[in-house]
Amino acid sequence: MAYITKVEKLRRVDAIRGIPSRGGRRSECLELAATEWGLKPRSADFYIQEAHQQIVQDFDINPVMEKGTETNQMSAVTTAVAQAIKLARLDR
Repeated sequence: MAYITKVEKLRRVDAIRGIPSRGGRRSECLELAATEWGLKPRSADFYIQEAHQQIVQDFDINPVMEKGTETNQMSAVTTAVAQAIKLARLDR
C-alpha cells in the first residue's frame, strides 16, 4: 500500500468535495477516485466521508444562531440562515 502526503490527501478530499457541491453523486466520486488515483470504492469512501464532514462544518451556523438568540439579535440569525441557504444552493 502506497502512502500519500498530507498535502496530497487534502488535494484529494478537495477534489471529491467539489463533486457533491455541483450536485454530483457518489458514483461520480468513485469514478474520479478510480481513474485519477486508482482507488477502489472502499478506499474512496474515506475521502467521501472526509469531504462530507468538511461540508457539514462549513454550514455549521449554530454558534451564530445561539449568540443571536442570547443577545436578542434575530436579524443576525435570519441573515445567517439565509446566507447558509444560498451557499448550499437550496434557494433554487
